[in-house]
Amino acid sequence: MSDTILKRPIYVYVGSISDNSGVYISEKNVVMGVSSHSKSNSGFGSIESKNLVHGNVSIVYDGDWIDTPIDDRDVKIYQEVYQTPAPKISQVAFDSINVATISQNSGVFVGDVAITGIDGHSKENSAQGSTDGHQNIEMKNFNYVYDPDFIDTPIQDGDVKLSMRRS
Repeated sequence: MSDTILKRPIYVYVGSISDNSGVYISEKNVVMGVSSHSKSNSGFGSIESKNLVHGNVSIVYDGDWIDTPIDDRDVKIYQEVYQTPAPKISQVAFDSINVATISQNSGVFVGDVAITGIDGHSKENSAQGSTDGHQNIEMKNFNYVYDPDFIDTPIQDGDVKLSMRRS
């Protein structure tokens, strides 16, 4: 990093980070081949505080013979090419970065970043789902998911992930 850059503290506040997400802060970031594969069956799901749930029935039938086979054989190739550095024209400084939520395959990247090969695959059976917010009332609901696949959610994700970075 150049000596002429005004160095200030960087404040980062992150509420939550889920699968395949991240906060990468440095002068040089290399992120390759981040993968996230999931399968979930939720009979009810989730709720937040101050909710009334009464007399509900949630049923998930997922009678798979083969459930979520995942083949994730990636080829990751990284090459760094050294060259004479170009003069820096502009400088950006952050006093703070505030992130409430980062979802799948997202992130906050600060600096010289080379990112490649981020994958995310998912399958979800949810008889109820999620209830967000406050003071919700759910009464006498009947939720039913029938998913009798022979092979459920085959994920074939074998790919070549190339990244070239010039330094």
